[in-house]
Amino acid sequence: MSVSEARSVIERIAVILYDRLNVLTTGIKPTAAIREVVRPTRLGGYTPQHMQIVLVQNDPVENEELFRPGNPPAIAFDQQFDIHCHLLPSEIDPTPIDEYINTLQADVVEAITDAGSRWFTFGNLAVHSQWGAMELIQASGSIDGFMLPLTVTYRTSEWTPYQVRV
Repeated sequence: MSVSEARSVIERIAVILYDRLNVLTTGIKPTAAIREVVRPTRLGGYTPQHMQIVLVQNDPVENEELFRPGNPPAIAFDQQFDIHCHLLPSEIDPTPIDEYINTLQADVVEAITDAGSRWFTFGNLAVHSQWGAMELIQASGSIDGFMLPLTVTYRTSEWTPYQVRV
């Protein structure tokens, strides 16, 4: 069993998503000089910083419409990932916050979808993926960034969450 197969299907999808976002930390995209991409620990494990992305995995929701009969049957889930993009520029930075938001949102979408025309399958681990509406992150009357939701629909064997089912 390879290292990747030792991880559940949803963990493999999360790692691919993290890796695609992490490309933004390499300086390849000069428009978005991302400081770091974080997957939080149980206690958070990070302090919000300017140009930081935090990948948060929500609770999965069963997608009964995509269940498949068989032996074993296949079950499907919709897994929402919230991509929190923290923007905390200096108070003397004259750049409009909307410019930071527009640029970083475009770079995040491009980084995740740049894997090819079938980016939404995450290497044939998922059935489909869909973007949600961006939401601003606001605190104390200021805009501290945005959250961009991505819902990934995937299917596994009922008996083992390590086996992809199409």
